[in-house]
Amino acid sequence: MPDNVGPPTGKISGENRPFEKIAADARHAVFAVIRSRPEREGKFRSWVLGSGFFVSSKVFLTCAHVLIDPANPHIDGDRYDFVSNTGLTQTAWTIQNTVLGTNAHIFHDCDLALLSVDGNQSRSYLPLEYADIPVGTEIGVAGYPAPILQATPEGAIDCSGLIYRVARNVLTATYMANINMTNGAVLTNIPAIEVNFLFVPGNSGGPIFTASNGRVIGFVQGFRSYKIEEKLETTAPTLVLPAGMSNSYVLSNSAVYSFGVGLQRIRVHLEALGVTL
Repeated sequence: MPDNVGPPTGKISGENRPFEKIAADARHAVFAVIRSRPEREGKFRSWVLGSGFFVSSKVFLTCAHVLIDPANPHIDGDRYDFVSNTGLTQTAWTIQNTVLGTNAHIFHDCDLALLSVDGNQSRSYLPLEYADIPVGTEIGVAGYPAPILQATPEGAIDCSGLIYRVARNVLTATYMANINMTNGAVLTNIPAIEVNFLFVPGNSGGPIFTASNGRVIGFVQGFRSYKIEEKLETTAPTLVLPAGMSNSYVLSNSAVYSFGVGLQRIRVHLEALGVTL
């Protein structure tokens, strides 16, 4: 449905249609995750943490590490805004008082966070798919990578720097894996979804979906870099270097694969919160 007619309501279609239509529909269910925390009287500090999406009208999915990064961890009572930017309008849903174990649920072993949004508003949410997807299938991702968040002179959040971005490529590989994360957590028995284009900061928690129908098969977790070659090189004799700079340098080549978690790993957690196909 075109933006000037109004956003889709309820579950977005999972039927085959053009990719640009899927991307346009998904932007009504995919949001940037913004945390706000009182800093002093009448003032808040805000951060853009990552991306996420509604899996039902009341349940929002993102990565656990989006909320509990050791460098910037959740504190009970934090406010979370889920903000989308269509270019003409901005939409936000808010959880005013977020408490782990009450309206936010963290599952460290699969890097999953599920947040419950109160109210009876008609929210758009994405269709889900638990089946195995063949390698070579075209998939898409959506989210708010590399976001810029600013504040107005009055202290309100300026979300004009949030840009909705999508990408499309083929599923490179699927496999089961245990992944050691940088925060010390271990993702266990993960059905990995791997692509060979780069997920960038801010993509974490966004949906990975089949490009032909928009059904979500997983969520963005991060990327892995595998060193292929490392050797000492010397600059060309014709290159004039600043005084004191060595003409030797280390050349390192790496293979970078982006990584997502397949929905079948988290089905039990979704269904426990009432999320069904």
